[in-house]
Order: sequence, then structure tokens, then C-alpha cells
Amino acid sequence: MKTVAIEWDPFFRGQIVPKKTKKVLMLQSTSTGALAMVPASQNKTWTEILNTVLGISDWLCVGVIIFAGATWMFGNRTKAMEMMIGGSAGYLIIRHSKEIQEWLATI
Repeated sequence: MKTVAIEWDPFFRGQIVPKKTKKVLMLQSTSTGALAMVPASQNKTWTEILNTVLGISDWLCVGVIIFAGATWMFGNRTKAMEMMIGGSAGYLIIRHSKEIQEWLATI
């Protein structure tokens, strides 16, 4: 989409008429959504990518647990518990994303 600057006064006087545009149907997807929609058993490359992403999420979860423990140690227990709950929930969603996608496909 292109942004065009227009003059203020002619616009409010109604002298600027918008151009007619063609309607184009576009399909957008995030990289995570696209990765979740590809069956891992059909393509070895996607299986390797999925395993790499899951491995990175494992280490990120370990980092969140360590940081939450340090936060708890320095006296901010509420923030530490929020990080632990958020990190645990996110980790479970990431690890079970394939099963969630397969379940949603049956609906």
C-alpha cells in the first residue's frame, strides 16, 4: 500500500477525488502460522525447521525460569510468579502447537 500526501484545503473543499482502485484478494500469514499449517511428515525440511524452533523455545523457557528465580530471589515474588505462569503457558502452547493445529483441522 502506498501513502500519498494530499493538500489540506482542496481535500476539504471536495476538489480531490480518490482514484478508483482494483480490488485484489490477498492472503496474509505469519511465519509461525505458515509453519504450523505445513504437515511435518511430508517434508524433511519443515521437520528440521520445526525441531529447531522447538529447541530454541526449550532454551527460552529455561531462560525465563532462571530470570523468574532471580526476580523471586531479589524480593519481587509477584512479578516472578507472573513470569513463571506466562512462561509455562507459552511453553505448553509452543510444544503442543502441532497437536492443536491437527485438532483444529478436525473441527
